[in-house]
Amino acid sequence: MTRKIPTISLEDFEAKAKKPTMMKSLVSNIAEGIEDELESVNVAEIKNHNIILSVPKTEWKGGLENAMDYYIKREEYEVCSRIKKLLNKL
Repeated sequence: MTRKIPTISLEDFEAKAKKPTMMKSLVSNIAEGIEDELESVNVAEIKNHNIILSVPKTEWKGGLENAMDYYIKREEYEVCSRIKKLLNKL
């Protein structure tokens, strides 16, 4: 199954302009990584630089905790519920 990852510019990445896109990609790809028992997941590609941002399994918990904080601040509690379930699977 081919995972879809966002392609963002280096400028947007450095400015954190695509944070909503990155968080969505992080959560959904970690969910697939847990389901497929992967050792790492790709979350984004940096346009024109041939760079793929990858998150190893050892960093998934921290990534999900950061995503939880982000979605709590945005009051998107449905996503928080999904993240909590993913954390429980780790």
